[in-house]
Amino acid sequence: NTDFIIMMCRIRNAMLSPTSSMASLLSFLCLLLGNADGFLSSPPTTIPSGFVGAPKPSHHVTHFDSYHPRQQLHASKTNGDEDEAVDDDDDDDDIFSEEEPERIAVTLNTTLSDDKTKKLFAWIKCAFDSDPNNDVYAYYYNDIQLAIAASFGDNMPKNSLPGKLLEMAMKKEGLTEEQQQSVSAETKKEWEELLIGDKIGRGERESASLGAMGAAQWTGRWMTRPHSLLDVRNFTTVDDWIKTLPRGCKRTLKKAVPESQNFTVTAKPIRGGRPAPHSSYGHFRCVMQHEVRLITNMYGQSTNAFVNALAEAISRYQGTTRMAGSVREYRDSSTDKVIGFAHEVTKGRTMRGQWFYCDDDAAKRYVWFHSVKDLVKRAIEDDRIDVVDLGPSGSDAFTELKQKYGFESVVDWPAAADYSGDFIYEDNQNNVETMGDDMIRMIEQLMQQPRKN
Repeated sequence: NTDFIIMMCRIRNAMLSPTSSMASLLSFLCLLLGNADGFLSSPPTTIPSGFVGAPKPSHHVTHFDSYHPRQQLHASKTNGDEDEAVDDDDDDDDIFSEEEPERIAVTLNTTLSDDKTKKLFAWIKCAFDSDPNNDVYAYYYNDIQLAIAASFGDNMPKNSLPGKLLEMAMKKEGLTEEQQQSVSAETKKEWEELLIGDKIGRGERESASLGAMGAAQWTGRWMTRPHSLLDVRNFTTVDDWIKTLPRGCKRTLKKAVPESQNFTVTAKPIRGGRPAPHSSYGHFRCVMQHEVRLITNMYGQSTNAFVNALAEAISRYQGTTRMAGSVREYRDSSTDKVIGFAHEVTKGRTMRGQWFYCDDDAAKRYVWFHSVKDLVKRAIEDDRIDVVDLGPSGSDAFTELKQKYGFESVVDWPAAADYSGDFIYEDNQNNVETMGDDMIRMIEQLMQQPRKN
């Protein structure tokens, strides 16, 4: 996961450029085909009966070498003929040193607080914004290990390289304690709601979606994991589906109501040529809490699990905000705070639940169950859709949970879920940038080859 994130950060500028070549798009597609192919592939630690809750805080001491490059910060012409090192900010003095690297012992605090999550988000934004060719800091901001040590290290020296880089990132976002003292609650909310995603075109979003949808299997390249499918052709209404479920599932769905659980749901299309509607800090926070909660519940509480969860969360946040489709955004009715979102993609005659993430609070409000019911309802009401696909599962327990709600785990799922047609959108969803279908068909044809067993 760490290597994948670092690689994704380093190739990001090249791959997301509006002038990306077809070779770049194909290379990126091949990369994604090796990534996780599952929506709702994480068991809902959202299940109230099995909810473990947010991980308890712990501490762990780790060591790393604080390396410094042998180069200057900036160069400026003086008197028209000499290069002179110029320091644009007094606070950046000596961020790089000619001294030998110092080994630093850092205590990682695995408490996932809002302050620490914002620190990590500020760091990641610098990685996204930096140009590896022109920014002396880009190499370090692309290092996920430094990011985690700086954001979650209780005793990180302020004059160390990670400490200085974090301070610069926090200042850039207006998140230092001094800056926050003069910031209004409205301004803080605006920062949390700001969409930072790139303006990715429709064609690039669709190609980025194929790997997670399991295109490697329907194009015959290799077998992916079994998908959980529900054929909706025999249902006239969502109530017809609910009638087929066990009594316990019916009771759960009755509780999964926005009014009684104090949340709202809003549909937000992902438009080509615009930032993804779920590319804000508020949505990043949900992905972080979801992954830490999930991995802790699956593998137990440990610093290693915590660090892996952070890396996984960054990867998934970057992935979902690159893709096509639409999101259902869940917010707390009282605070208007984002508490979760479901990412969906429709292609051919299949409606695919691509990703689902929610924070620790929403995990106890039946949000996942509501998202599944809503997805099934809309699929039944759409004559173009035959199958709802919830993708592969991260555990046998989650596969069994889906089966209770009528979703059968199918090995040869492309035979039952038809993905051969175009991506389906709302009217005028991609009026900003309309290219896509021809490119996707060409990519799928290039990928067609005998299936590997």
